[in-house]
Amino acid sequence: MPNAEIILSERNPFDLTLKGVDKNFRLAIEEPTGFGRGTTKESQDLMRAMMTAHLLAPTMPENIYTNFDFHFSELLDAMYEYYGKKKPRIMKIGEGRVQPKIAGEADPEQSLRVATSHSGGLDSVYRIAKLLENKETPLAVHLRNLNFKGNAWEAEASREQCESWGVPYLQVKLRNSSGSTGFDTMKTRDLLLALVVAIQGAPNNVNQVLIEGGMGSDPRNYHFSESIEVWSWFNGLLKDIGLDVEVVGVDPGDIETIGEIIDLEKQLGITILPMVQNCFSAPFQMPNNRRKWERETPTIAQNSSDHWCGSCHKCRRMTLGRLFYHDPRLSGVSGEERGYFVKDTYDWIRKYPHNADLLSGSFMTHLELLGGIN
Repeated sequence: MPNAEIILSERNPFDLTLKGVDKNFRLAIEEPTGFGRGTTKESQDLMRAMMTAHLLAPTMPENIYTNFDFHFSELLDAMYEYYGKKKPRIMKIGEGRVQPKIAGEADPEQSLRVATSHSGGLDSVYRIAKLLENKETPLAVHLRNLNFKGNAWEAEASREQCESWGVPYLQVKLRNSSGSTGFDTMKTRDLLLALVVAIQGAPNNVNQVLIEGGMGSDPRNYHFSESIEVWSWFNGLLKDIGLDVEVVGVDPGDIETIGEIIDLEKQLGITILPMVQNCFSAPFQMPNNRRKWERETPTIAQNSSDHWCGSCHKCRRMTLGRLFYHDPRLSGVSGEERGYFVKDTYDWIRKYPHNADLLSGSFMTHLELLGGIN
């Protein structure tokens, strides 16, 4: 795609449409309607630039036409250069410029030092648990519809978790037909997520935003939004635009994390693991996927989350950690059930070799050790 038009809605300052040849692609922040209140104009300009980058990531066109004043072209320049592309040209459409306003003023909010992106999955749950361990109550921000499936389920699980733990929870809802999926969405996903959390947390005086870690420096192995150098630049940019906040990536590890959460449940006196939104299976697939485990490993199945199919790599990760680190809820699991899980997981890896790319060294080490337990 050599050319692209990005059209900003006249009613919503965070509603962008990429006009395509055969179809349009849209990315909009629908809720809360006052998203961005109390932040600087520069913060809002950066949000639009980030949304534009997310829309353009799959195609990276050479020429970009907008109906609004586009600021922070350096963001697009950096993304294009990271992937070996020539910097794009950004031009205006017509004489008029769309400048929608945010309605209302920011209401005073509870002052909270830390905000964390919260998907309801194991890593985001771990971040909250560690903060609670340190007597820190965070603001949990869930960005709904960033992915293309399981969104209502994730949002409900996230809300229930935070209510149970006494953690303030806010949902930012996207309308997302951006066309940015798979590896394309990873190009900008974490930056988009962090900026949404930072802006949503501004009325709470948040000065630190926690997101998933696992960043690196090699462009061959890490996407733009996973680059350590990009994050260093981005944190400096946030300060420059008046968001006094630092984004920190938290890398909890893998199977060891589950053992740590089991200990935190005891220490904090709260239930965590059964509430984790952990599964890669679509809701309609889950009953069929669970049936085998209910038959072959009934104790494991009966004591697993409603968000557990048993068979995807995330659910196997959860079961492996709970068995290895002696989750008391699985104390009644027999050697036969444990052995079935280990054998079936090895068979699954052999049958679907592409899954090996999703499994860490920690996973394989713990699986081998669990298989050796009598």
